[in-house]
Order: sequence, then C-alpha cells, then structure tokens
Amino acid sequence: MSNTQQRLDAYYAAEARILARGSNLRHDQRQRQEAELADIRKAIKELEAKLDAENGKSSSAGSLRYKTAVFCK
Repeated sequence: MSNTQQRLDAYYAAEARILARGSNLRHDQRQRQEAELADIRKAIKELEAKLDAENGKSSSAGSLRYKTAVFCK
C-alpha cells in the first residue's frame, strides 16, 4: 500500500469520525477540535487525484481535451 493510499484512508476515517460525532471531541477536562469537514474533503479530493496519477489513471477534470495551435505571420 502506498503512502498516498495510507494518507487517503486516514482522511476517510477522519471524515467518518466527524460525520458520526462532530468535530469537537471532549475527554475529561480536555477538548480537541478536529479539522473542518470542508478541509478534510478538499484533502481527500487532492489525494484521490494524486493516487490516480500514481496509478496511471487520467482524470477528466482538469485534463485538456483539445490543443490549440497559434500560427503567426
């Protein structure tokens, strides 16, 4: 398993935790704030794209479907 896949799995787990319990965790006297859900989802998209690139898959989002040639006189 690649490092990118491990990081992606960790972000999936964090997303699931936040969806199940919220982003504020309280244990005894301590309180901890996890990252915002939007930040986690942004990182997931970036890691998914990176993993696709590592696996040789091209993403249709952001890829060029045509090229433009400019001829000057």
